[in-house]
Amino acid sequence: MGVAAMRRRPLLLAALAAPAIARAQGIEPADTPRRAERWRDLKQAIFGDRPVEPAGAALDLSVPPRALDAALVPVGLALSADLAPRVTAIHLVIDENPLPLAATVRAGQPGALRALTTRVRVDAYTNLHVVAETDDARLLEAARFVKAAGGCSAPMGGDLEAARQRMGRMRLTLPEGSPGPDRAVPVQVAISHPNTSGLQMDQLTRLSIPAEFIRSLRVTYAGAPVLEVASDISIAENPTFGFTLAGRPGGELRVLAIDNRDRRFEGHWTLNGAG
Repeated sequence: MGVAAMRRRPLLLAALAAPAIARAQGIEPADTPRRAERWRDLKQAIFGDRPVEPAGAALDLSVPPRALDAALVPVGLALSADLAPRVTAIHLVIDENPLPLAATVRAGQPGALRALTTRVRVDAYTNLHVVAETDDARLLEAARFVKAAGGCSAPMGGDLEAARQRMGRMRLTLPEGSPGPDRAVPVQVAISHPNTSGLQMDQLTRLSIPAEFIRSLRVTYAGAPVLEVASDISIAENPTFGFTLAGRPGGELRVLAIDNRDRRFEGHWTLNGAG
């Protein structure tokens, strides 16, 4: 599916969102018939008639059951060694958010999605689904229930103008050093960006803050694609993505991020043997 199509899908999902969000403001269990119906509607909107199967032990999804901060909810997933090389895309769906399809992450090299992390906004008590798409067109899902509310309209963590001044700065983290010939390592890329949702209010003027968010991110290493992300307002302020990188040391890791106003931000690092 092309980037243009991925950008249109959240607009389609928005039409499904409003009634469910209003009902979900109360404390509703994870497994009610309404939540099951909600997920059936979302699956149809995103994947059409393609069957979605339980991933079982092949996909481990980690989300706090009760978030400390609804605007900064950590999400992590780990794929089994057998499944990881075959996964071509990960779809992250937050069922009760205004735009439920938070991100689609596509692998440019086999195994790049073996361990994937990010931080999201959660607007109401919700099931959070991750769907892994494989090279033989199978769809495998895992889900967790998250108790959090108000994340999409929560005030920013700092001053908006200061955040705009820092916009586009990037940080690379290699907790285990650089990749080696037979060694894949975790990598984390963070981008300074307010990533406003369009649902927040300026605490001084009491006016709505326009939506400004990273809509796409592309990572390459030594000139070869590693990762592509199509994202929306559900990704938290200062977007952070963790993934797995393979390849010989000494290559250049490049990141290109584009926001919804078509501003481009770039970062690049040469990964030597010491990381």
